[in-house]
Amino acid sequence: MTEKKKEKVKCVCDTRWCLKAISFHSDVKGRLITLSDGGRRVSRDESSFCHGLTFSGRAVKTEEKLRLRVERCGGDWHGALRLGFAHVSPEQTALPPLAIPDLTNSPLYAAVIVPEHICRPGSEIEFMLKKNGSLRIRSSDGRTHTEQTTLNPKWPVWAMIDVYGQTTAVTMLGSKMKRWVFTSRSCPALTHIRHTEDKETQERKIQMSMLEPRNLRNHHLDSTGENQTSTRQLCYGLVHLISPPKLLPFLALDHEAPDCEECVVCYSNVANCCLSCGHKCVCTPCAMRVHMMFGTCPLCRQPLGSFHPYDH
Repeated sequence: MTEKKKEKVKCVCDTRWCLKAISFHSDVKGRLITLSDGGRRVSRDESSFCHGLTFSGRAVKTEEKLRLRVERCGGDWHGALRLGFAHVSPEQTALPPLAIPDLTNSPLYAAVIVPEHICRPGSEIEFMLKKNGSLRIRSSDGRTHTEQTTLNPKWPVWAMIDVYGQTTAVTMLGSKMKRWVFTSRSCPALTHIRHTEDKETQERKIQMSMLEPRNLRNHHLDSTGENQTSTRQLCYGLVHLISPPKLLPFLALDHEAPDCEECVVCYSNVANCCLSCGHKCVCTPCAMRVHMMFGTCPLCRQPLGSFHPYDH
């Protein structure tokens, strides 16, 4: 019997379909948040109703259902838990007091308000980002609520949990994801509760550290003005986590450069996208990234109003 019980909590993170262990992010959390139980439980000081923002320790998959249990409620505050997802990695997020509306004002974040009556101690809540980009929560009694978001389900997302109002302590129970003939579950092993990163995520962080964010922001200020800087900074973390573009070379290109056969951002795809200025110098994915980060053509620096693919 003892051997069977040990087998149930054995780490399965190396198996093909394992979702890997999931816990709260150990480094990025609101100033009133404390972690316990190996990073699976977060508690907010009851001196305030806010500053309880937390994130998952790893990116989550589309249709991956995260399960939480409300452990404690307290104080005379109104409102309860807020749940959602973010495209920007926790490390690139400047933590505000509240998820709603401080972060959800940006299209790169989305969250819903969980009703107080389903956030009582002992209540379990499940939430996920669906393939159509909607956010769905499910309460212990089986009732569901779905809300459409601006998030792109094909981009990386991190779970966002705002321990708000009456809710003062929450435990991460794990996650599961239904596949064709079986259900994958997060690894329960305690040795993997700490912030888990796969090899690809580590490589992307190294690539991010090689680029100086200050230089990118200065270039954007010179091109489009200071009023759009905050939006571009939010996009910075997202863009590099998707596929870090080779930005430094194209910043030095001449304004009168001709149309290119090869994308001047990634140098790997064919330049198949026409920008509003008329230049055909980037592939479609990079056109989206450049539009989000700088809003200007990489060749002539004219503001980008639109872009569309074209056939050679």
